[in-house]
Amino acid sequence: MASKKYAYYNKGNKIAIVQEESTGSGGNLAVAHCTLGGYTTKDTCEAAGGQWIPSSSSSFSGNRKYKSPTESVADGLEIEYTYAPIYHVSSDTTVDVNKFYINGWTIIGGYLTFLRHRFNTAEVSWTDSPESAVTSGSAGGGSNDYIVVGGSSRWNGLHKVQTAGTEGQLVTYTKVNQTVPYFEDQDIDFSNDETIYDGASNTIHLADHFGTDDYIWLSGNDGSVANNGLFSISSITQSVTGASSKLTLGTKYGVLWSTASATTSTGIEIEYSAAASLGPTSADTTINIYKAYRDFSYILTDVDVLNDENDEIDLTSYQSKAIVYYLKAKMAEDGGDFKQREYFIREFKRQLEKERSARKRGPYIAMGNANMRTL
Repeated sequence: MASKKYAYYNKGNKIAIVQEESTGSGGNLAVAHCTLGGYTTKDTCEAAGGQWIPSSSSSFSGNRKYKSPTESVADGLEIEYTYAPIYHVSSDTTVDVNKFYINGWTIIGGYLTFLRHRFNTAEVSWTDSPESAVTSGSAGGGSNDYIVVGGSSRWNGLHKVQTAGTEGQLVTYTKVNQTVPYFEDQDIDFSNDETIYDGASNTIHLADHFGTDDYIWLSGNDGSVANNGLFSISSITQSVTGASSKLTLGTKYGVLWSTASATTSTGIEIEYSAAASLGPTSADTTINIYKAYRDFSYILTDVDVLNDENDEIDLTSYQSKAIVYYLKAKMAEDGGDFKQREYFIREFKRQLEKERSARKRGPYIAMGNANMRTL
């Protein structure tokens, strides 16, 4: 049975499995094989009418070429990207304690804003329990906390909270180079046919700013909080008259939270029709409308960020020694002792060279004996 030779290499933080090239030309070694597919021994190959090609041999190993495996490697692993962590998150996560699902995001004032609306309940206030756990670590009770986003199609990773809103919006300090249509404190009417349009004092013409299959985030409706949340737009009706330029709402999206239902799993995104959720009213003139993006994901709290002298920095031994020499060099420079300064700078560079040399590049070939063969 043919044997295969594998090796691995690393370059910086990259580790990969490579396989010895098996060609019969150019002085490279060839693995024994049958000219007919599916036969792995000489007897079965020749019995089927094929020709058995024996493996070649060579005493000169310098011609061997390794490349990415062309077949499946059992238990093989390639780590393409790694990083030095700048934060730590508790490994014990509990929904609606330190893990909160969100429906999507929008942009408020140029900043990324995450959106959360509970299923079958009033709108979310990030300053009230249980959502207040997201910002409970800040002295002001609402900002300067860090969160980690997961499960997102775009925003996974660390973010810093800027404003904990009382209508489901969690504004971060993450700048977004993108603009979205939005209107704040507007007179908007809600109709029984799931449409929204300009109230008596408005001339927005909503259908000119939003399209079919867009998502919008509605907030500020104190008269009927059921009209707040994330909605899809099923159709639009354009008109030169503001009151006739309408958006028809299709589906509303919410998050099932821990006390909402005893029969449904916690943390699942819930979809329900706008007809079943809207509470029409024409009396509210403080409606906020933002174009939004549906992106069901989650936020993790209890994030320990490297931000003060008590944090541990992930450095190698060589890097730590290099920093010590660098600081000594700067102290000598400040004291006017340039001879000592040059000595410590030289030692600083030597430690960095040692650290870099420790990252050996090229293949590490694991050679076995003749009894070690793959099945």
